[in-house]
Amino acid sequence: MGKSKIICIVMSILLAMCQLTPVRAGSLRGPGQPSMQDVQKSLASQLSVISSSTRMAELENSLRVTFAALPKENGELLGHQAVRYMLHRQMLQRHGWFLVGLEPNDVAPPPYLNGEWVPSFLQGLLEERLGGRGIDLHELAALAAALEDIVHKETAQRLETTFQLLDLPITAELDAAQADKVIMTFAMLYLEGNFTHKAMDLAVLQTYYSEEYDDWREVESWFRNIETRYLKGSSGAADKYNMPALLKVVDEIGKHFGEFNDRECKNLKDMFYQMEDKRMVGRVSLSEFYKKGLHSHWNFNEKADYLRQLGALDESDPTMPRVIGPNYLGARTNCLESSSLYAVCCRNECEDLMLHLEGVIAAPKAEPERIAQLVAALPSDSVAAPRKLPTALLGRLQDVAVQHGGMVPLHGRLFAQWMHHAYPRECPFPHQTGTVSPLTPNEWMREAGQENAKASAEEMQTQVASDTCSGTGPCSEARDLPWSSTEELFVSQGTPVHDHKEEQEGGWTAFNVAMLLLAAALFVTGQWPHARELPAALALLEEAAGASKRRADLQKCATVAGLAAAAAGFGILDPSAFGLAACLGIVAFTAPRLLAQVKTKNDKSWA
Repeated sequence: MGKSKIICIVMSILLAMCQLTPVRAGSLRGPGQPSMQDVQKSLASQLSVISSSTRMAELENSLRVTFAALPKENGELLGHQAVRYMLHRQMLQRHGWFLVGLEPNDVAPPPYLNGEWVPSFLQGLLEERLGGRGIDLHELAALAAALEDIVHKETAQRLETTFQLLDLPITAELDAAQADKVIMTFAMLYLEGNFTHKAMDLAVLQTYYSEEYDDWREVESWFRNIETRYLKGSSGAADKYNMPALLKVVDEIGKHFGEFNDRECKNLKDMFYQMEDKRMVGRVSLSEFYKKGLHSHWNFNEKADYLRQLGALDESDPTMPRVIGPNYLGARTNCLESSSLYAVCCRNECEDLMLHLEGVIAAPKAEPERIAQLVAALPSDSVAAPRKLPTALLGRLQDVAVQHGGMVPLHGRLFAQWMHHAYPRECPFPHQTGTVSPLTPNEWMREAGQENAKASAEEMQTQVASDTCSGTGPCSEARDLPWSSTEELFVSQGTPVHDHKEEQEGGWTAFNVAMLLLAAALFVTGQWPHARELPAALALLEEAAGASKRRADLQKCATVAGLAAAAAGFGILDPSAFGLAACLGIVAFTAPRLLAQVKTKNDKSWA
């Protein structure tokens, strides 16, 4: 293959890349999807805010304890995985937001599904800006603030949609009744997690919530309390309210709905543990779980396969599968999917216990004796203190310390498992990475090829009938909680950032130089005098089109490809996207021409 032919193929690759448009996801969730420009502006805005500002100081204070306890890289800076870990915990504890794309100890998802790309893209922007040196406390707070700002922008766009559904101009000055109607309509759409409804749907939606939605009166009362608290006095005109005033209210609904959800979670937890299997604390047998679902209004009806995927099914005793309390209560099946960016989930009560330990220890590791002393004095919602820890539990802690040279890492799988044994009703069982996934019911159905994530009445009755334990004999014997000796550190223990940075910078330098040279060659090729072009080397293109089209295609390819190569050389264009587009471009450029060749040969043979 001639050199100029290769160059043209490369050019067509980048031309194909430039013709691709980003996928804007979230069509099912409606308006408010953030753009890359939104994310970039939010980050730049928050990085410019000084630490003395009230909001930034509040965020830094809320992050400070865990920041101090996490392993540092390159001095007093957090590495990539530690930042993801911290942001996940911060958003869940501060607002009850399970931020999609920040699943703990998970790889970043592809940037095409709803808002899942936002946290990874945001973090990547900051890390690139800092040259990979790591992130300090102020920068971490700026990331958290930027995420909150992006949620705010989504909320603002959804409020505009609510105005449109009610046929109200966004510049309108509303009286109290109109303002209440806007806010309550927004609230119902928020509970639905769906802002794509038509105006004609609103009457049906209102009927459903007022007549069929469980505990609607309590939910409505909470919404109106937020409305009263934040709407009064927010408008300059007496008894008139504009969109900024209403935006303040709906913003607070999103920020604080987790507090209301905590009440629902408490009721769910209380009911769940009324069924607790006395033989294994913190668990409910699957047969009892389904029995309650069959004979009450409680929706304990998830399929066993879905519970297994969520990490909420304990099958250490094959004859008696059990639902793991903390894992089930915090699972996505019990979350409100109210946003493209987050789901409102039950708070992880173990985080409160961890926050206490991190505050006292103020280090990534501690001696097992000190941890045992602190835990023995630390009460939870279901565990009284002070208490004497069981000998077996103390032995497990010593085993973890032995595995790590005499110290226990606070942010590893084994310590999380030990905390599950110490607080089995509050702390989730930590499964090994890759064995479970926090999928929503709809996501699981698509992945598993199932029509429903809920078990049928027949499936539940079969499971209930299979339980032959009467509460006496071997069935009444207590069983130990399962234990696995596999360790995984949620946050790397002090791996220097600068080593990774130097390795990365060396690779980028070679790539950047190569791209800039390629760009120069392509620009020259694009201006090549057409009288001296190389028709023999460009025979494939010559056969597919006339000479004039060949010259136009060559110049077009060279110009676009030169710009793209220059962008890659200066670091504007991501190398991974460049490589993917290259593969797609080869196919897009060569396939029709090869087909044209085949067709020409066939025509000649028939002739």
